[in-house]
Amino acid sequence: MTAPTITTADEVYAFIAQLKAEAEKQGDTNFATELDDALYLGSSGLEILGAIRKTLIENRGKVESLIGADGQNKAAQVIAFVDRAFGR
Repeated sequence: MTAPTITTADEVYAFIAQLKAEAEKQGDTNFATELDDALYLGSSGLEILGAIRKTLIENRGKVESLIGADGQNKAAQVIAFVDRAFGR
């Protein structure tokens, strides 16, 4: 199963909500808190997206263990989306 491509900030936020819910469900409250913190870390959309990117990069293994290979694929798409937003 292939995850749909992430092309908007709303899709990024939806993925983070899904990932956070799964982390809470599986008892990984520390990771859920990291995701929640990333959503409120900055005062602009780009700062928030940057914080989300950083959190996903630092926790690639957790993402895959929580939601599998499709989750890892989506996380990579989020990172690529943020990189495009920053002009990288």
